[in-house]
Amino acid sequence: MNPALNTALTFAKSNIRVFPLKNNSKSEQVLRSWKEEASCSKFQINGWFIGRNYNVGICTGNGLIVIDVDCKHSREGIDLIKEYADRFPKTLVVQTPSGGYHLYYKVDREIGNRVGLYKEIDIRGENGYVVGAGSTIGDKEYKVIRDCPIVEANEAVYSFLEGPKQEHRQDIYSFEKIAQGKRNDTLFHLACFLQKRGLADQSIREAISSENEIKCDPPLSAKELDTLVNSALKYNKGTYETGSEITYGGRFTAADLLSGPISETQDIVEGLVSVGVTLLGAPQKSGKTFFCIQMADALSSGKEFLGKKVIQGTVLYLALEDHKTKLQKRLKAMGIEPKNNLIIDILKPDPFFDLETRIKEELEKNSDLKLVVIDTFSKIRSRDDRDYETEYAEVTRYHSLAFQYNLAIILVTHLRKEISPDQPFDAIYGSRGLTAGADTILVMYKRNYLSNCRQLYVQGKDIPDDELTIYQNDHFLFEVTENDYDEMIDDNLMRVINYIVANKTYEGSHDALCSKLSLPLRGKGLQALLTKNKDLLSDTNIQYEILPRTNKARQMKLVYFGDESV
Repeated sequence: MNPALNTALTFAKSNIRVFPLKNNSKSEQVLRSWKEEASCSKFQINGWFIGRNYNVGICTGNGLIVIDVDCKHSREGIDLIKEYADRFPKTLVVQTPSGGYHLYYKVDREIGNRVGLYKEIDIRGENGYVVGAGSTIGDKEYKVIRDCPIVEANEAVYSFLEGPKQEHRQDIYSFEKIAQGKRNDTLFHLACFLQKRGLADQSIREAISSENEIKCDPPLSAKELDTLVNSALKYNKGTYETGSEITYGGRFTAADLLSGPISETQDIVEGLVSVGVTLLGAPQKSGKTFFCIQMADALSSGKEFLGKKVIQGTVLYLALEDHKTKLQKRLKAMGIEPKNNLIIDILKPDPFFDLETRIKEELEKNSDLKLVVIDTFSKIRSRDDRDYETEYAEVTRYHSLAFQYNLAIILVTHLRKEISPDQPFDAIYGSRGLTAGADTILVMYKRNYLSNCRQLYVQGKDIPDDELTIYQNDHFLFEVTENDYDEMIDDNLMRVINYIVANKTYEGSHDALCSKLSLPLRGKGLQALLTKNKDLLSDTNIQYEILPRTNKARQMKLVYFGDESV
């Protein structure tokens, strides 16, 4: 029997839904919507898999979770799971083509998807899926290495699913010398701490000045010192909150919570943005500013965004990368109508920018403020550190502001160059502290260079996971489309184009390029493909020429003259 079909039927017998994936892929879909069409029907499953070489997707959630242990970048995940092996009950384990593991467990509670719960370990739960045994990637197969029934998770598993325990840090300040790259941030947080304790302004100034002279090498200038102290003094005396000290409404017993009414909070943008912090990651020149302006316009006008309902209200857009003329041109090109509840602040980068003061100022003028967009987040970040703890604390402070003032804050950020369709949220630039601290994560990028479409991935704490295909029309507005990326383009040609766009040039034989890209072609086949599509290559700013014959194999040259990254 077809191994993937066998896996599909086995899971279906346990009332776990399955669906087909394209051969040699973890993400390319066969169905229009795997979430809606995945099935437990033996008849349907046979119809999908018999006579076809498909991979199989196993739906998680609804009582099933999978601990996904990877080893692409390190063995930390595998080493960690081995520490727990004796405490976890024995269950079905599948080894992945990369050498990682999938541990299947039944659960009695709702467990969401978690990317980066630990280093190299993700969790697949509600609205997620994994690739099942019998599927292949390249010439390697997903193999069952512990063939036993899927068992109920025990307390050790549930404890593991909660993630690493964060130690409470009492020491907010070091008594050692302050390194040059840490001076602004360290002194600013010390000033905030003293402000929280209620010290007089002059006392704070004198203390910070003294610390600067004694511990900073070299000391900050008087102007820099004055700027950071003034930023700290904008907080109310005795009320500055750090991330670890946020409260959410007081003390309650379980009886209080269960007997009281549950107030449902409505999404700011239905199924996309909720009250709290949203990270929007996208590569350069992918349209993220147009995307955010369109969302801002929808909220301020009360009209739908990407077919989703919104809560109408005032929007504050902090533009830290674009100048006035460029923004004016974009608003006109998009057909944005004049309105007074879409406010755009054009700002210079400022690591001491006081967002809370700016929110308060806007609320005095527009009490219905619903959304704040920071484009881009890197321009106002107060710290250069990119470790987990620092970034988690930084995002948590914005989370606190969002809930304090009942609004959504979108932090626009960049993606790494390497983007995996299977793990798009891993491409957010920075540590996993950013994504762990956010309430919702949006990732938008092109799956291939020629496509006009972008894939928009959604993952949230209170928002169901989703994936949308969107495209930009002639007015630079995004719309949802049922079409995925352009499948009319030959896959081998697409791989060549993506390689040349990324590497700018190639000179050598056709056979050598086939080998480099693992194309299922010989040199003559690639030459015929490139010659046939020479006009298409030219349209994408790629010049193709066959070089004069030498005593070697016929050489060719491909050069990319554009300025866009894949």
